[in-house]
Amino acid sequence: MLEDYAAILVQKFLGTYVRGINKEVLKISAWQGDVELKNMQLRPEALNALKLPVKVKAGFLGSVRLKVPWSKLGQEPVVVYLDRIFILAEPALQVEGSSEEALQEAKRNRVKEMEMKLLEARDELKPEANTSWLSSVINTIVGNLKLSISNIHIRYEDTESNPGHPFAAGLTLGKLLAVTVDDHGTETFATGVNLDRIRKSVVLESLAFYFDSDSNPWEVDKPWEDLRPSEWSQIFEFGEKDDSTSEKVSFKHSYILRPVTGTAKYTKLRLLEARRTNQALQKAAVDLDDVTLSLSKDGYRDIIMMADNFSAFNQRLKNAHYRPSLPVKSDPKSWWKYAYRVVTEETKKASGRLAWDQVLRYSKLRKKYVSLYASLLKADLSRMVVDDDEEIKKLDRQLDTEVILQWRMLAHKFVEESTKSEINSRKEKAKQSWWPFGSGSTKEEPELKGLTDEDWEKLNKIIGYRKENSDEFLLSIQDKNLIQFSLKVRMKHNASRLTHGDECLADLSCDELLCNIQMYTETKIFDVNLDSYKLSSPYGLLAKSATVSDSFGGVFYYKPFEEPIDWSFTAKAKPCYVTYLKESIDLIVAFFKSSPTISQNLAMEAAAAVQMTIDEVKRTAQQQVTRALKEKARFSLDLDIAAPKITIPSKFCPDGVHETNFCLTLEI
Repeated sequence: MLEDYAAILVQKFLGTYVRGINKEVLKISAWQGDVELKNMQLRPEALNALKLPVKVKAGFLGSVRLKVPWSKLGQEPVVVYLDRIFILAEPALQVEGSSEEALQEAKRNRVKEMEMKLLEARDELKPEANTSWLSSVINTIVGNLKLSISNIHIRYEDTESNPGHPFAAGLTLGKLLAVTVDDHGTETFATGVNLDRIRKSVVLESLAFYFDSDSNPWEVDKPWEDLRPSEWSQIFEFGEKDDSTSEKVSFKHSYILRPVTGTAKYTKLRLLEARRTNQALQKAAVDLDDVTLSLSKDGYRDIIMMADNFSAFNQRLKNAHYRPSLPVKSDPKSWWKYAYRVVTEETKKASGRLAWDQVLRYSKLRKKYVSLYASLLKADLSRMVVDDDEEIKKLDRQLDTEVILQWRMLAHKFVEESTKSEINSRKEKAKQSWWPFGSGSTKEEPELKGLTDEDWEKLNKIIGYRKENSDEFLLSIQDKNLIQFSLKVRMKHNASRLTHGDECLADLSCDELLCNIQMYTETKIFDVNLDSYKLSSPYGLLAKSATVSDSFGGVFYYKPFEEPIDWSFTAKAKPCYVTYLKESIDLIVAFFKSSPTISQNLAMEAAAAVQMTIDEVKRTAQQQVTRALKEKARFSLDLDIAAPKITIPSKFCPDGVHETNFCLTLEI
């Protein structure tokens, strides 16, 4: 049985993207729980259904292994192993017209996918999901999860966005390893009550993102699907070149995010231990060595051009189902009709108004649709989605996706309430029955065949399944002084740079940046501390902190403890030295001005996004001000900002030899 389920799941999630998956290929052991795939190639059409402006040119899956030792959960870890995932993508900017049937099929698939997501999200919000047997199984799997991801390289090559200047962008990952450890950092396994106290250790190696301007696409002497696994590794891992397949691979990259290495630790404590030690129920600490962001002048130019091209693609995609299949010269009349229809549809949507007869029509359709869909769901309660009824398909043709989803969720709600009423009614009848020993079973545990009562007792002990878990969960929420979650992020060094060729135009460098977030039931605390910083340019230093430790610190409290205020903010900054160098400022301004003019569509999209953000900020601010006036909200600000010392160099020489400087000190 487990073998069939595993095959179905693997085929469902990977079959669409990987070639050659079938039950015979899968190495599955029902009780051992092993699933392993090796040296598989990705389908070029894998991303086509997502309607993205990119498509897979070639792809290779070196090794995927999933091991869930159900019989030895306390002795062996749950292993997820991914190695050598290589993807080569390219633009897919040509939008072809679709037939009406193809459009409706895509619409049905989209509705089905979104309906499933809404139902899953609704089920996750139910309180009983936290104490279910399945939740205990999932906690056991996650508690003993050993995740290993290595040698990931996703590369995008573009010769269309900026003609004459091809470029390539790529995401690489050397290794990501996450294991369960004990108090001494040694790998271990957690079972039973130990699942309430879990420690995870994460190691990150060489996570990077590059953007190479004026970089030609990779070329090989044979079709990509004919490459051997060793040849894929030579090309994507930048190994030693021993044949012509990797002859044109460049080893030098222009990194936007230089390779990042770091560690992370996650700890989940028991409630009593967290109270006794005054620690967080869940806490995570991330420690990164060096985080450097860099943007080149050519890279900025290519990014703008790529965004412009993607914007045009999205604009064409909106009305792809209306596009004629013939070229403009062959059938100009159909293209004029296409333009008229698009403009008409956009005008209707922009107006946002419905005629009275349309309102009446939608009211009747809603009643008919919800009742029909609900009856189909009740006819077969095992089905979550109904997508094979001809009457429903006919109604869906007349409705937008958002309307369909809204009406279907109403039907699901009706069926859920109706089912609950029927169950309660049967229980009441059973209580009134003359037979004193009822015939129904009240067990809440899942009834899976193949395991004896003794087996179930052992398994429940291993996974730590206890019905009283809900009491502990409620107690943790009610304790306002208990830290629910804590996150610490530490960067030894981080920098942001603007470059042009081998020259660095501006370099903002910071040392020892520490961010800390603590979340209580109501109170939220966020604090940041920075030791030192400096901003340099080819012409000299623009800014520098006066001290090498605690140059800046700030703490934000939301609903502070034992204080009659709603929020408070405290900040302290030590002195800094600022030098105004006009040549450096001009270089930075010229960096952004030199980019090509963006298209009207991209400018309008950017302006619309900015306007939406501004409107949302205004609306939120108005709501907060109104709430503050009604509730008389109070806040506290404590700012201790040392005055910066600003120097403006001058070429004026009073004595004909020494230049003078103008110094300005601001008092805050």
